[in-house]
Amino acid sequence: MLLTSCMTHMKRTLTALLAAIGLALGAFAAAAPANADDHVTLMVTELPAQVRLIPGEAIELTLETNRTTGYSWTASKSGKKKSVKVGKGKYTPPNTTLVGAPGLTTWKITALKPGTVDVNISATPPGGGDAEVSTLKVIVMKDQS
Repeated sequence: MLLTSCMTHMKRTLTALLAAIGLALGAFAAAAPANADDHVTLMVTELPAQVRLIPGEAIELTLETNRTTGYSWTASKSGKKKSVKVGKGKYTPPNTTLVGAPGLTTWKITALKPGTVDVNISATPPGGGDAEVSTLKVIVMKDQS
């Protein structure tokens, strides 16, 4: 009974974390480019999410990360892997002294050449076990300019 309750709680927590992916991506859709040379086209649906880029464009995928839970995020690619570059996830700790407060993990994803790539974000539970995977589909289109 206790194990079932713990598993249910973990699934709910993971579902909330995966929902944060959608919220984070939606926030990027409204963000303006840092300068006129940054041409970011971002189409976000619900999870699984999808973005369309042209070579040279980049986005940042930011997920809430609570290291006190023991879960860890990893990113991997499938499909035409050479179409995008996925940077290492960079962890930013919370700006609080509150114990157990979440920080953020950010990956920079850069379009290199036309193709479709799935960027798979895995949440691995403490001690290993089966990871929950959510996918960001990145479609790199030909530059029409």
